[in-house]
Amino acid sequence: MKLMQSVNPHTLFILGIVLTMILVLISAYLVVAMSVGGPPRLPSSEEGESGSAKLSAFLAAAIAITVACLSAGAAIYGVATSGFAASAERPELRTFMLILGGLAEGIAIYGLLVAIMILGKI
Repeated sequence: MKLMQSVNPHTLFILGIVLTMILVLISAYLVVAMSVGGPPRLPSSEEGESGSAKLSAFLAAAIAITVACLSAGAAIYGVATSGFAASAERPELRTFMLILGGLAEGIAIYGLLVAIMILGKI
């Protein structure tokens, strides 16, 4: 109990992000490994890509979405905490904080677009 009281909340937040990324990567790997169906084969002249190339593309898309969404969450956290404090002192800053929140959401949208472009190459 005493250990949890001495840990910085920022450290716990970073630890949660890292553990979430690890869990997402492991689950993406397992889902893709099951969907590919067995060990990767060498490509023959009829096949376009091997299973390992598809696995790499799926993992790259999962990493792109994971990192983009976690970054957007961290950005929105920063905008929200400072935005509430700033709008309490100066109400005219509310519109500016909404714009900054929209820009932070754009990070997640760009990550989704990159993942769609990666999956479009398969």
